[in-house]
Amino acid sequence: MHASRPLGPRQPAPLSTSPPSLATKPLVVNKKRYPIPPPPTIIPPSEPLLDAPAPPHRSHTPKLTPLVISNPVGYGNGFSSSQTPGETTIRPPVSIDVPPDNTLPLMITKLNEGLKLEDEEHREPSFSAEWSDDVLEVISSLGEGAGGTVHKVKDKRTGKVLARKTITTRAAPMRQLERELSIIPIKHCNIVRFRGAYMSPSSSEVKIVMEYCEGGSLEAIGKRIKAKKAVVGERIAGRIAESVLQGLNYLHTMKRIHRDIKPPNILLTHSGVVKLCDFGVSGELVGSLAGTYTGTSLYMAPERIQGQEYSIRSDVWSAGITLLELVQNRFPFPNDGTVLDLIQHIRESKPPELEDEGDVQWSQEMKDFIKQALTHDAASRPYPRDMLKHPWIEKVMKQEVHMARWIREVWGWKKTKSKDE
Repeated sequence: MHASRPLGPRQPAPLSTSPPSLATKPLVVNKKRYPIPPPPTIIPPSEPLLDAPAPPHRSHTPKLTPLVISNPVGYGNGFSSSQTPGETTIRPPVSIDVPPDNTLPLMITKLNEGLKLEDEEHREPSFSAEWSDDVLEVISSLGEGAGGTVHKVKDKRTGKVLARKTITTRAAPMRQLERELSIIPIKHCNIVRFRGAYMSPSSSEVKIVMEYCEGGSLEAIGKRIKAKKAVVGERIAGRIAESVLQGLNYLHTMKRIHRDIKPPNILLTHSGVVKLCDFGVSGELVGSLAGTYTGTSLYMAPERIQGQEYSIRSDVWSAGITLLELVQNRFPFPNDGTVLDLIQHIRESKPPELEDEGDVQWSQEMKDFIKQALTHDAASRPYPRDMLKHPWIEKVMKQEVHMARWIREVWGWKKTKSKDE
């Protein structure tokens, strides 16, 4: 028998201040308590893992495979791979703007210190002092382009005539500034010699001082010869080609690529020495075709126009186009269409050849030289060192050629003209 509930009214349950619950009875969970283990002792592995704490003497940044961005300092400024031992290959560049920082003054200081030591070894103390706008007098403007402006200047301390290139740091990518400065230590008789560099007081401009080439560029020389209704002789053309190839071959040994060989970037001194210049405007292949493929692209090898990998052999193509234009007094491609038409022509048509015109006859060796330089297939195109062994070059180099007299005749100079004038 069950116990009976006491008679009387049911007492109301006490009010609860907690929110209502769906459960009619509280749910009691018996929690099993475990002892808390002590923290584990971390032993650094022999080789750091990606997500493991690094030893105290190491950085906490994970060790990743380095990514080399296209267009590195000088010619090797890009994704580099080697088709053959010693060959630097450049892939189409990636546009990454890196603002100039305080590394530029340090680079300039180190480069000037190196040039100062070299000048002292060669007993040239006049160029060991600091460069600035105060010691340079501007004579005239020599040209202006995407890479900066160039002026003819005079060192007030010595009276020496020089050339000065000015690059705006706000407009130029850091890569271009590094390329310009990195070429300064290179010394070769067929490469323009640099004297030093400095920054403007506001750090908005980098100014590079280099030797002044009185003979001007091949572009200016070509216009002068065309205006005289004359042509460049085969022996002169051979000496120019040999000098350009010597400069390119030296750059190749330094694992660098010029990437901007064209008439404005090939200079001659008062004595007729051929020199390569302008190493900063090379290879910024970004943007649309119409906006990018102008000027420099007219001398680009087919593989560069198509955005493929390219090497020093692309400079051989550009040298061949430059030489062909010089001796024929005209650009070797049709110029009656648009830029895109020209690009398509270079990509798909047969390369131009050197042909006889009236009384102007060229040797078979020279014609073959141009043909070899303008080999459409980059893998079959010779290197600069191979072109230097071409029978035409070897033949010309055995002949006597007066380059100094030739450049005087081009510009109408007197034989007694001072070198520094």
